[in-house]
Amino acid sequence: MLFKKENPETIIEGLDKALEILKERYEKKIITLEEFSKQCEQLGKKREKYLKKLEKQNR
Repeated sequence: MLFKKENPETIIEGLDKALEILKERYEKKIITLEEFSKQCEQLGKKREKYLKKLEKQNR
């Protein structure tokens, strides 16, 4: 089994793009405030996780 090494910077960039898309969907009233808040919270947690990994990697 091969293991892929995750690049935290790339993942963080992807999460930032996902947040932008989420904001656009909310502004266009495609999703509700409840759904927007829920997904923002999930993205925030993932982003924190990868920021910590990036910080450890840069030490």
